[in-house]
Amino acid sequence: MTWGGAGGAQPWEGDAFELLAPLVAAATVRIHPPPRGYAEGEPAPPPWGSGFFVAPEWVLTCAHVALGGDGVQGGRREVGLTFRGVDRPVPGRVVWAQPDEPPPAGGMWPAPDLALVRLLGPPPPGPEGPGCVWLSERTARVFTRKEVAFFGAAEIAGSYVDISGRCTIKGEMGTEGLLRLGNEDEFPHGVSGGPVVDLERGEVIGVLKARRDVRDGGLAASVIQLRRLPHPGGPVASLADDAYQAVLHAHDAYHAERHQDADSGETTWTDVQSQLSFTAPTVLTPGQRVRLLGLFAALPPPVSTPQLDKVVGEVRGRPYEGQLPAPRAWRDGLGLLYDLRQGVTGLEAVLGYALYAATEDRPYPAEPHAEERLLRWVHRLAEETPTLSRMVRNRLLHEESVRLDRRTAREAPPRRDDSGGDRPLGPGPLGAPPGAVESFVLLQIVPRFWEWGRYDWRVCSAKDGGLAPIAEDFEASDLENPPERLRAALAEAFRRGDEPGAPVPLHVAVPYSLLPVAFERWRLMPDWPTLGERRPVVVRCTDPVPGAEDNEELAVLRRDRWAAVHRGPMLADVLDCHDQRARPLPEPAALIGREMGTVPVLCRTPSSGGEPAALHRVMASGYNVVLWRRELAARGLWCEEFHDGVVGAVQDAGRAGWLPSALWRLREAAADGTAHAAWAADVALLYADPAAEPLDGDYLEAP
Repeated sequence: MTWGGAGGAQPWEGDAFELLAPLVAAATVRIHPPPRGYAEGEPAPPPWGSGFFVAPEWVLTCAHVALGGDGVQGGRREVGLTFRGVDRPVPGRVVWAQPDEPPPAGGMWPAPDLALVRLLGPPPPGPEGPGCVWLSERTARVFTRKEVAFFGAAEIAGSYVDISGRCTIKGEMGTEGLLRLGNEDEFPHGVSGGPVVDLERGEVIGVLKARRDVRDGGLAASVIQLRRLPHPGGPVASLADDAYQAVLHAHDAYHAERHQDADSGETTWTDVQSQLSFTAPTVLTPGQRVRLLGLFAALPPPVSTPQLDKVVGEVRGRPYEGQLPAPRAWRDGLGLLYDLRQGVTGLEAVLGYALYAATEDRPYPAEPHAEERLLRWVHRLAEETPTLSRMVRNRLLHEESVRLDRRTAREAPPRRDDSGGDRPLGPGPLGAPPGAVESFVLLQIVPRFWEWGRYDWRVCSAKDGGLAPIAEDFEASDLENPPERLRAALAEAFRRGDEPGAPVPLHVAVPYSLLPVAFERWRLMPDWPTLGERRPVVVRCTDPVPGAEDNEELAVLRRDRWAAVHRGPMLADVLDCHDQRARPLPEPAALIGREMGTVPVLCRTPSSGGEPAALHRVMASGYNVVLWRRELAARGLWCEEFHDGVVGAVQDAGRAGWLPSALWRLREAAADGTAHAAWAADVALLYADPAAEPLDGDYLEAP
């Protein structure tokens, strides 16, 4: 499906570059060192590279450009920018960069190598101020095989001048949105961070990254990677709480306003797109598209990525399953409507998607009349399209009524359980009944036994009984401080599953030797809460698999115990500590013979009198839900508080399906300073369904 210019201006028969170059040049900037430390009237220092406005006050560039030289000073990441109408650098702040520090030994910056800079003051208004590019809304691995253009600044004879060129996209490098550029043109120093423009469609699809070492050509980062911007850590109460949404909404509002400004004599991106010729049938004219995206920009963003994925899946017939970052904004979902299920026309899909967007739940209230304006647009376009059947128009009206009624019903106060507590009815995260289909994020780590201290890892999203790979890597090290690529993969997987108030759980599958690693204490960013404070975190043992050495009788007992603790009630049993003193574990027969609803608890670690193989002994006795205390840097004699806390938590949870969420809430409370919950910060939970298929580590071997 193509968004084209049919019904607008006549197709342009000349060179598209002539139309697009002035618009791109007006939005392109030079990135300099911070504008302080040199005297008034002194020439600006040489730029580190290029960038471009994607919305008023927002500039997209490469991380290696934005963080180049001394761009990081005293914890304040600042740069200077010059652009059309501004010859002396104005200050901007790097609000996001990935990676956020240079690679070791001066190597090439890994993907995505993007940064977002915000001006510390508004750009100059009026026709002399900068413009903003049009960012592609498509989600594609390789956008086009035809000619693209690039723009930036380069040094010529000792001075820096604007420069542009043309090349083609030859393919990809890796799986993280790096586009391989052909060698049809030179990529001079200074153009890094500049825009790469699809000349056929009139949209920016990439950020020029680098010349390729040794080989000819260059690399560009797909603009889709902008979706890697951090997701808000807490509730979204306004557009400002999510930088990605704020930038994209400002982008679409900017272009919609200029398209509707009848008094302006400026040529807009929509004007140019209307003149470009296309080879495929069209669905929306550029004017209709920019109007629709402007209407989307007036709405709050989707409540969550799963909500958006559900909407897109219902329209196009299947959910998003790509390895590129999943869609986050309403415009992203529109860009997925290129590959539709058989029997669905492009316009029908667009109208249905817009109607869904107008009637979905909101993280906060929409602007007055924003939903009504979008619904009027849907029905007006349906009425004005003679090829759209009356049945489709009537179905849209009926669907609107049904969806609004459902939303009203969902907004009613939730029912509570019979105990009078605040727990909503229904199974919690990690599900209560055995065999329930659950969503979670799986992190599997496999040691490289031939390379001590190095590990292979893979992150998958588990949904509807299947595993969808997100990312994997080899030869990682230092599991106390996970590498940035692993943290980025986890962030993407969490975003695909998190719902407000219901974060997707994390399952960490590791061999027995790695169970002591405190994965629940990892942080995705240095100043963020730990994973255990943000979501349920459980571990699964892959070596040995609990139950691998069971006889037939013990295998039956293991499955029965799993069912019993999920039915409830559960009973916490502290096995290795009593009266502030360590004690030996019960004998195997006594461990096996405990009540069916028992949840074993280990308070002691080897350094405080516990048995080194205690956890293995408990697992081998038929238990797949086990709690144990982490090794503490400075262990205090507060076992009684730990015992009371863990026994109360297990009792309050009632059944095993609620236990991961109960621990998460307690860790969250402990982080907020709640004294009676402090013990929960040092607890790990083994949670391993005995009926689950064993995880095979072979696929993690390097090719």
